[in-house]
Amino acid sequence: MKPNTITPAVLRRALLGLGAAAVLIVGTVAATAWSSVEVLADGEVHEVRMTSGTVADALDDAAIDLASDDDVHPDLDTEVEGDLQIVVTRAITVEVVVDDEEPVTVTAPVASVDGAVRLAGFADLRARGAVATPTWQDTISDGDVISIRRPVEVTLEADGDERTVVTLAAQVEDLLSLNDVELGPDDRVSPAPWSALRADQTITVERVEYVETTDEVVLPRDEVRRETSSLDRGRTRIEDEGRDGLRRDEYLVTIVDGEEVERELLGGEVVLPPRDRVVLVGTRAPAPAGAVSASSSVWDRLAQCESGGNWQINTGNGYYGGLQFLPQTWRSVGGSGLPHQASKAEQIHRAQILQARSGWGQWPACSRKLGLR
Repeated sequence: MKPNTITPAVLRRALLGLGAAAVLIVGTVAATAWSSVEVLADGEVHEVRMTSGTVADALDDAAIDLASDDDVHPDLDTEVEGDLQIVVTRAITVEVVVDDEEPVTVTAPVASVDGAVRLAGFADLRARGAVATPTWQDTISDGDVISIRRPVEVTLEADGDERTVVTLAAQVEDLLSLNDVELGPDDRVSPAPWSALRADQTITVERVEYVETTDEVVLPRDEVRRETSSLDRGRTRIEDEGRDGLRRDEYLVTIVDGEEVERELLGGEVVLPPRDRVVLVGTRAPAPAGAVSASSSVWDRLAQCESGGNWQINTGNGYYGGLQFLPQTWRSVGGSGLPHQASKAEQIHRAQILQARSGWGQWPACSRKLGLR
């Protein structure tokens, strides 16, 4: 039997066969290459190595559970190829409150104030000048409340001025502060400073001042009439003119925008009491005409001193008759005509009335000379 001999041709065929096997092995290794996947979720980075599968498979390998409203990028059914980054955005629930109205609840994978407000159905508010708290660019978290304030037009009445104001203020007190309207301790504001602003409202500021003042009140005198037998019936004489009194009243005055609207009496004090006017009323029966009283000798002596006893004298110096009456004095005691034209008895009668009313001092020199006073 002929020994085996390896010819060049056989060797060449063997090497070609070996090359094919080597190519097959390399291809198999290439087909089973690993992909490196980064999963960003809940603020952490999870690294996953896999040879095949989808994004959903990668999340399973990273033990990432999804809620129904969570967002995943790329989509869950995307095939994993090469290096891949998967981002999981969790759905959060926030409330959007516009101008203190009922809140709108938003549950979605949203990260910013602007995005949440748009999802709540208020996409136009930012363009219309509304302000947001937190601000439009701020990030938000689950459970946050976003407050939106739209500009409103109101009327502000203060210090005699009325003006229209477009404002983003939330409350009346904020509007006043933004417009440099300072309130005094007693000033009044309607609506109240803590009230929420509404469109087309009128905000009224009343300047209030309380002032204490004193008023003087005249207390009128009364008149008292007293009977006296020193005067004939029908005759009167003022014994005391009296006087009016004075009371000082203290008031608390309320002044609103410069005008008095109310005053409250705090108390009063009589600083000068009134004094009654006293009038004497005669009760004496007058002497009959022509009669001379028992004391006529006194009048005779007085006439002797005053006029030399001449009851019809006219001295030319303004005094008339035996007792030297002035015409006005004569008329004040009820006389008529001129004194020297009346009888002696009439002159004595009128002199008695004058003496009862005013005393002997009506004849100062002669009454003193005769010892009548």
